[in-house]
Amino acid sequence: KIPGSRYAAHNYCGHQFGFFSGQLGDGATMYIGEIVNSKNERWELQFKGAGKTPYSRTADGRKVLRSSLREFLASEALFYLNIPTTRAGTIVTSDSYVDRDLFYTGDIIKERCTIITRLAETFLRFGSFEIFLGTDSQTGRSGNSTGLEKTGLMDDMLNYVIDNFYPEINANQEQQNGNNDENISNINKYKEFYREVLNRTAKLISDWQCCGFCHGVMNTDNMSIIGKTIDYGPYGFMDYYNPDYICNASDSGGRYSYKNQPEMAKWNLETLGKTLSHCLPLEESKPILDTFDDVYEQYFYLKMSKKLGINTNSTDTLDDYQLSDEDRVIIDSFLETLKNSSADFNNTFRCLSEFDIFSSDEDATTFVLSHILPLCPSLEYKISQIDINMNDDKFQRLVGLARSN
Repeated sequence: KIPGSRYAAHNYCGHQFGFFSGQLGDGATMYIGEIVNSKNERWELQFKGAGKTPYSRTADGRKVLRSSLREFLASEALFYLNIPTTRAGTIVTSDSYVDRDLFYTGDIIKERCTIITRLAETFLRFGSFEIFLGTDSQTGRSGNSTGLEKTGLMDDMLNYVIDNFYPEINANQEQQNGNNDENISNINKYKEFYREVLNRTAKLISDWQCCGFCHGVMNTDNMSIIGKTIDYGPYGFMDYYNPDYICNASDSGGRYSYKNQPEMAKWNLETLGKTLSHCLPLEESKPILDTFDDVYEQYFYLKMSKKLGINTNSTDTLDDYQLSDEDRVIIDSFLETLKNSSADFNNTFRCLSEFDIFSSDEDATTFVLSHILPLCPSLEYKISQIDINMNDDKFQRLVGLARSN
């Protein structure tokens, strides 16, 4: 045992693919403890893959080298891309093996057991607050702490998060609050908290969209309460630009496709608002939720304009940014061109860094043909990606109609 550690597993609930699943919890992650460093920063440490927890259900609580390396590489990549994320500290593998069905085909292989050390200011998530939810009308499931919100436990959780991870809210409230009504003061504080969670989430999703990152499982139990990328599972980085890109093979309906990520973030924020309604009435949170589309759009166009070099402002805040109609047209037309050509998303931006903006039209055409065109897939590849979803009879009628014309 590590001196000073206090092992525990996080108990949380979640909405998975739009439906409330009740209690979930960390089935393969062990909380070690917290450290406050010399910069007065709070860091929570976890072992992922250390074995069974009270929430492992039928699983073995172990992780393998393959998935651990994926999480390590992705979390560190996003960190150095300046995208908010949990961090990976170490990977330790062993001579112990577990059975895994890699492609869910029944072909079992042996893989090395591996433990990854994860770090974050906190691993609390939207689903952490769903433990208070009552019985869901669709699934019949409920949170395992339903009713305890009336004891003040939800307020305690909210105040813990605000005190430790949103301290500026308390400072603002102390300056602005002129009356002594504690209920009004708390509602104002929780409104500011919800607004800031929305702001951080909108910025995070815009960061994902601008680098082609697709999370794959944006359930409420995978949404950080402090706006970090958390829980790396079947994620993917989009290569050929395709708004319908799906990185999760089990997401057959495309709920968490690349283009749907902003809308799913908003859906999760709406669910969070409903979850917190005991402390923050819906009539107070709903107007804040309604700002999400505008906030997300501003962050997205701010970052995209910087990637294209039409905005040289070094800040990532919205304070001094004003999207012009001309910039919007440039960005939208560029993305439409990427969609029509299916060019490689990130490599296209890299190529554009070599483009001379003062070149002639002829030189510009030559540049596109020599640099961008090779990043586009072949016609055969594009045809192979077309999903023809029709029965044989309908297909044959369509073929006959085509031949008659």
